Amino acid sequence: MDEEGRVGVEEDKFCLISNLNIFNQLNKMLGSYKRYWEPSLTEVVGLSVPVGAVATFLTQPLEFVKTRIQVRTEGIGLRQLRNELGVNPWRIFREIHETGGGLSHFYYGFDAALYSRLGYLFIRNFLYKAIYDQVKPVKPFNDLTLREKAVLSGSVGAFAAFVTSPFELAQVRMIADGGLPQPIRRNYKSAFDAINRIQVEEGGSRALFRGAFAHVVKLAALNVSLTGPYDYMKEKIWLVFGDFGFNHFLALTWASFWATLFTLPLDNVQTRVLKAFPDPSKNRLNYQNYLDVFKQIYFYERVYGFYAGAVPYYGKMFLTAWLTCTLVNGVMDSQKRAAGLEEWQI
Repeated sequence: MDEEGRVGVEEDKFCLISNLNIFNQLNKMLGSYKRYWEPSLTEVVGLSVPVGAVATFLTQPLEFVKTRIQVRTEGIGLRQLRNELGVNPWRIFREIHETGGGLSHFYYGFDAALYSRLGYLFIRNFLYKAIYDQVKPVKPFNDLTLREKAVLSGSVGAFAAFVTSPFELAQVRMIADGGLPQPIRRNYKSAFDAINRIQVEEGGSRALFRGAFAHVVKLAALNVSLTGPYDYMKEKIWLVFGDFGFNHFLALTWASFWATLFTLPLDNVQTRVLKAFPDPSKNRLNYQNYLDVFKQIYFYERVYGFYAGAVPYYGKMFLTAWLTCTLVNGVMDSQKRAAGLEEWQI
C-alpha cells in the first residue's frame, strides 16, 4: 500500500473513532434525563375542573352582560330602534346595576353556568384521556396523529356538550329573565328548579335538550377557531422574536378575535332558541328552525344582530383562555420538573 493509501486509511479510522465517541457521548446524555412524561387521568381531570371553576366565576359578569345584550337586541329593527341601544355593553351594565342588586345580581344563574362548564370539562377530559391511553401506540414516546386527536377530541367534546346542554338551557333562561317584561318572567330559583320546571311545564325530559344542537356546534367551532389561530400565531411570534414573555398573551389576543368572529353568530342563535317560550304569544320573534333564526336576525338586525354582545364575549373568551392556559401550564411545568425533566424539555 502506498503512502497516500495509508493516510486515507488512517483518516477513515480517525473519523470512525470520532463518530463512535460522539455517539457514546450522545448515548450518555440521552440516558441522563427522563425522555418521556405524561399526566395521568387523575391529574388531567383534577386540574382542569378546578381551573374551569375559577374561570367560570371570574367571567360570569361578562357572560351575564353578553346574554342581556343579545336579549335586548332581538328584533330591535322591528321596534324601530337603533342597534347601538342594544349592543352597548356599558349601557346594559348600568341598567342592570341600577336595579339595585349590586355585583351579586350578575351571578344569578351562576350555578347553572358552573354545572354546565364543569360537567363539560369533566366528561370531555375524562373520556379523551381514557380513550387516548387505550388506543395510542405501545411505545411511550409514540403518539396519535393530529387527525386521530382531532377526531377523538371532536367526538368526546360533542358528547359532553350534548349531555350538559340542559344546564346551558337553564343558564341562558335565568340570565335572560331579567330582560323580559315582568308578567312573563320565569323566576327560576336555581338551576335544578329550572330543570324540574322545564320538565313539568314543557313536555318532559325532551324539552331539556332544546337547542342542544346549537350548543354542540358552537363548542365544536370554538375549539377549532381558538386553538388553530393560537398555535399558528404563537409559532410565528416565536420564529420572529424568539421566546419572550408576550408570546402567549399576543397569541391569545389574536386567537380570541377569530374565535369571536366565527362563534358569536352561533352563540346569538343559541341564545334565541334557548330563551324562547313554548307559547308563541310570549316571544318577540318566533322561529321555525335554525335557518329561520339566521334569516330573521339578518332581516331585522342585519349583521349587527349576529355580533350583539361582541365586547363582553371577546373579554370572556380571552380571560377564560388566558386563565386556563396560565394556570394549567404552570402546574404542568412544575409536575414535569418534579418528574425529572430538564428545563429545555419543558
